[in-house]
Amino acid sequence: MQSASRQERSLLGGTDWLVSGGLLLALVAVLMQVAVQLIDFGVYDLRIGALDSNLHTSVFGVASLAAQGAAALAAATRAASAEHRGGWIVATALIAALLAVRMSVSYSTSRLLPFVAVAFGLLWLLAADEQQPARRLVQAGLSLLVFSFVVHAVGPHIVAALGYGGNSWPYQVKGVLKHSTELGGWMIVATGVARAALARR
Repeated sequence: MQSASRQERSLLGGTDWLVSGGLLLALVAVLMQVAVQLIDFGVYDLRIGALDSNLHTSVFGVASLAAQGAAALAAATRAASAEHRGGWIVATALIAALLAVRMSVSYSTSRLLPFVAVAFGLLWLLAADEQQPARRLVQAGLSLLVFSFVVHAVGPHIVAALGYGGNSWPYQVKGVLKHSTELGGWMIVATGVARAALARR
């Protein structure tokens, strides 16, 4: 019994390192993305495509896609041992499908909204059954993703209504808000789901 208890404490300690590391990595990635995007615009006028987060082929564009992929992988791992296995399988499929859409086609946010709402709502409900800090992490990450989606949907209209075009500081600030919260959101979701998966093993 004592051996099992020590093993459980060791496992939970390891997952807490996962949480600390995941949050630190997310914070560093977001701060770097914000700084690099603003420098690329302010100094280089977006001439360095690898630094332009508006492009999926940029460094941080690829990082954002990888973070979403990590969230899908973590959800699949959680499904293997979850009580609500079917829900986690569906969540995995939805995350992977949204990732495929992001990678392959240009999309309308209004048409994508129902699928995003279902995916985020399902993840929120599944996370509600998890222990802390996994629950808090997943729901915090989802909140960032919702904010990112809203900025993506209404931000360009607000910037245009204020009389600014794409080659302006307000438009770039809008882009920074959208892309940084998207990257950070997926990284935190992936961390939270991975924490839940490892804690139940």
